Amino acid sequence: MKSDIEREEWKSSSGFILACIGSAVGIGNIWRFPYIVGENGGGAFLIPFLMVVVGLGISLMMLEFAVGKYFRSSIVKSLEKIKNNLKWSGVFIACVSLAVLSYYLVVIGWIGFFLSSFAAETFMEFEQMTDTYFSIVSFLVVALIVMAVIGKGVIGGIEKFNKISVLILISILIPFSAYAVTLPGAFDGISYFITPDFSSLYNPKIWATALGQAFFSLSLGSGALLTYGSYLGKRQFLLKPTITIISTNTAVSILAGFLIFSLVFSNNQSPSQGLPLVFNILPDIFASMEHGTVLGAVFFSLLFVAGLTSAVGLFQVPTASIQESLKTSRRKATLIVFGLVVAIGMPSALSYTPLEIQVNQIKFLDFMDDIFGTYGITLAELVFVVSVSWFMCKTRILENLNKNSRFNFPDWTIYVMKFVVPALIIFVIIFSAIFDNA
Repeated sequence: MKSDIEREEWKSSSGFILACIGSAVGIGNIWRFPYIVGENGGGAFLIPFLMVVVGLGISLMMLEFAVGKYFRSSIVKSLEKIKNNLKWSGVFIACVSLAVLSYYLVVIGWIGFFLSSFAAETFMEFEQMTDTYFSIVSFLVVALIVMAVIGKGVIGGIEKFNKISVLILISILIPFSAYAVTLPGAFDGISYFITPDFSSLYNPKIWATALGQAFFSLSLGSGALLTYGSYLGKRQFLLKPTITIISTNTAVSILAGFLIFSLVFSNNQSPSQGLPLVFNILPDIFASMEHGTVLGAVFFSLLFVAGLTSAVGLFQVPTASIQESLKTSRRKATLIVFGLVVAIGMPSALSYTPLEIQVNQIKFLDFMDDIFGTYGITLAELVFVVSVSWFMCKTRILENLNKNSRFNFPDWTIYVMKFVVPALIIFVIIFSAIFDNA
C-alpha cells in the first residue's frame, strides 16, 4: 500500500461548482427553509437570513474551500497539518457529518416512500407508513444508492452524479414554481413570504434562527465544502465559484418558498405548521388537487434528488477522512462508512416503525436532529473557524483566499473570523438552548 493516496481532481470547474451546489442544495432548502420562514413571521425572516448569507456565508465558504485546496486533504488531515492535536477537531467534524447523514438518509427514505406512493397512485398518509417497517427498507436502499455514487470516485461518481442531478433539480423546480404561483390564492402566500414585518426584526430569536439556517443551507460545518475544495487544481480561483454556489443555493430557497407558500395558501392551510408541513400537509394537498398524483410525484422527485445530492456530500466527508487516515482504498473506506451509517442510523429508522425507539420519550430520529441538526452542525463550524483562524498563519489564510482573484480580502477579515464569527455562533448555541428549554 502506498504511503500517500493519489488524489483526484475535478475534471472541470463546472463539475466542482455543480457538486458544491448539490451539497448545499438539499431538503434543507425545499423542506426546512419554508417551514422555518413560516415559524418566524414570513418575510421578516428573509432580511436577517440574506444578511447572514452575504455577510458571513461568502467568507466562510471561501475559507473552507481555501483550506481544503491548500492542504489537498480531508477535514481530519487538513486540520492535523495546521497543528497535530487539531486532528481531533477534524474527527469531531467528520463524526458530526456522519451522525447527520445517519438520520438524513432516513428522511430521504420517507421522501422515496411518498414518491413511490404518488407514482403508483396508491396514496398513503405518513401515519400509515409508520405502522409498517418501510422506514428501514427505504433507509437501506437510499444508503446503498449513495454508497454506489461515492464508490465510483470523484470524477466518475460525485461529479457525474451532481452534473445530472442538479440540472434535473432545477428543471423541475423552476416550472413547478411557475405553475404554483398561478394557483388561486397563491398571491396571498407570496405576499406572506416576501412582505416583512419590520417590528419582528427586534426579536433576537429571528437572528439566531437565521444564522443557524444559513449554515445549514450552505452546508457550512459539515466538512463537505472543505473536502470538495481539496480536489481543486492549484490554479482554480475561489471567489467566482463561491458567489455562483451561494447565489444558486439562495435562489433555490426563494423558489422553494414561492412553491410551498403558493400551495399552502391556495389550499387554505396554515404556513406556520412547522416540521409536519411537507410530510403531513403537502401530501394531503396533492391528494385533493386535480392531477394531484402527478404533481405529488413531481414534487417528491424534486425533494428526493435534492436530498441525494446533499447526502453524497455528507458521505464523502468521513469516507475521505478514513481513506487518508488509514491509508486504505476508496472501496474499503466507503464500505466502512456504509457500515457505520447503517449502525448509527438504524435506531432512527426504527423510531418511526411499530417499535418506536425513543430517548427520554422523544423519538430517536427527533433526538438526533435536536442534538446534531440543531447544535452539531453549528458547533462543528465553530470548531472549524476557531481551529483555522486561531492556529493557521494569518498571511497564509489571506494568500489562499485571494489567490488568482482580482478582489482581495483585507487583513481585518481574519479578525472577523477570529472573534466575530465565533461570538455569533456561541450566541446562537446558547440562545437556542435557552429558548428550547424555556
